[in-house]
Amino acid sequence: MSKKSIGKIEKPKVVGYKERGPKIYLVRLLFSLSEGEKPSADYERKLKKYWHQVESQLDDLIRKLGRIDKIFHELVDAEGDRGMQIVKEVNPEGYKMIKRLNEQGAQLQVTEDTRLVRESIDWIRCLSLQLESTRVPLLISQFYSRVTQERDGYISQRIENTLKKNEIGILFIREQNEVLFPSHTQVFRIFPPVLDDIHRYLRDFAFQG
Repeated sequence: MSKKSIGKIEKPKVVGYKERGPKIYLVRLLFSLSEGEKPSADYERKLKKYWHQVESQLDDLIRKLGRIDKIFHELVDAEGDRGMQIVKEVNPEGYKMIKRLNEQGAQLQVTEDTRLVRESIDWIRCLSLQLESTRVPLLISQFYSRVTQERDGYISQRIENTLKKNEIGILFIREQNEVLFPSHTQVFRIFPPVLDDIHRYLRDFAFQG
C-alpha cells in the first residue's frame, strides 16, 4: 500500500472535500517552554493565540465536513478519563479544545504503546544529563531517535487500523515525525498564521541560548 508522510502532504482541493473515504486533520503539537528556559510573556501569548487559531480552523472544517469521530494524541497510551488526564498534563493549552471535541462525540483513542513512550521519556532524561564524554550523548541520541521512529510507526498503524471508512480523525503530534498514512486518506494540515511567528521566536531563542 502506498503511503504518504506528514511532511509531504498537500491540502486537498476544495472540490474534493466531500469525497468519500477517511480524513485526518493534522495539528502540530506545541508546548510551553520548560521551567528554567524562561520563556517570554510574548511567547506565551503567541502559544495561546496558536491554539485559538487552531480551534477556529477546526470549527470551519467541522462545518464543511462534519464532526470529528476520533482523536489521536501523541503520548496518550490509555483511553477514557485516564487518556484525557494525559492530554491535560502534556497539552494544557490545547486541553480545553480537545475536551470540547470529546464532549461533542469524538472518541479519544489509545495512540501510543506504553513501553515505547516510557523508553522515549527515559532517553530524554538521559539527554538532559551533564555528561563528560562526547560519545555517550551521541549513543543516547541514536537510541532516542530509534525509539521515536518505532513510536511513529506504531502511531501510523494505530490510525490505519482504527480510523474506519468515511470517518474523520484528528492527530496532535510534534512537527518532526515520520507518521505515514494510507494513500486513500485525505489529509488536512492545520497551519495557523501565528505559527510562523512562533518558529521565528524559537529559532531566535535557541540562538541566544
